[in-house]
Amino acid sequence: MRAFTALAPTAAMLAMVAPLAFSPTAKAESTTLKAVIFEEVNPLYRKTDVGYEGLGVDILEQIRIQARRRKVSYRVASSVKDGVGAVISGKADIACGVAFTWGRATQLSYSLPFAIGGTRLLTAFDTTIDGTPDSLKGQTVGVVQDTPAANVLKSVAPGVTLKTFKRPDEALDAYNKGEVPILGGGTLWLAANSSPNESALLPFRPYARSGIGCIVNQKSGKLLSSTNVAIGQMMQAYMDGDAGTRRMIDRWIGPDSNVGLTQQAIKSLYGLILSTTAEISTSVDPGS
Repeated sequence: MRAFTALAPTAAMLAMVAPLAFSPTAKAESTTLKAVIFEEVNPLYRKTDVGYEGLGVDILEQIRIQARRRKVSYRVASSVKDGVGAVISGKADIACGVAFTWGRATQLSYSLPFAIGGTRLLTAFDTTIDGTPDSLKGQTVGVVQDTPAANVLKSVAPGVTLKTFKRPDEALDAYNKGEVPILGGGTLWLAANSSPNESALLPFRPYARSGIGCIVNQKSGKLLSSTNVAIGQMMQAYMDGDAGTRRMIDRWIGPDSNVGLTQQAIKSLYGLILSTTAEISTSVDPGS
């Protein structure tokens, strides 16, 4: 049996809506929204016969519509550093599904978060490890380099040997082949790639939490604004019970997905994000 914690906000979330930065010398917008992604990072992205699908893809489509772009093109990053660097350099317009760090916030503008992730471990169900630093001493944990999870585990579990991989799919493949007995990373990613009754997510409470949103270049103020509106309206529609929006989100992180969040947990998270960073609409009886 797997244990999942309800997603919860952090103080860092309040800093995620960066001030809009406008460049008077900016070039005319392209009709294509250039997005940088990682392949096989469930529930955000996965490759299909005709392209990509996932929660990140669906959110990018909402942003494309709000930003009035004709299409989304995808640039597959070779590493986390490469993906972030592509947005900083302007080779890509946006990346969605990026965990907040203070270092990145000095170079990029973050959107509203659409999820809250936490650093945890994925291992076999019958493990004797409980997730405490003492139980991890001498263990080898696979992590993706240049990620918040790698930094957190290095700090909270100094007795662990971290085996780094450039890409999430490489780390997951090594774990599935038994090359590393434990995989460290964000809760959403680990949960989406776990197997019921075979995997354990540890510890029950994540070592650390961070907001997950989209990043844009600091000069892309207009795109950031469109991104915030698209994400905010998506969360409001979910809270309002819009059937299409709920199907879209529940498919990837809802009750019937591997992540397994209840609709109430998702509504609570979205309501808290909107109430602290944006406008929130509520049903009010006119006669009250």
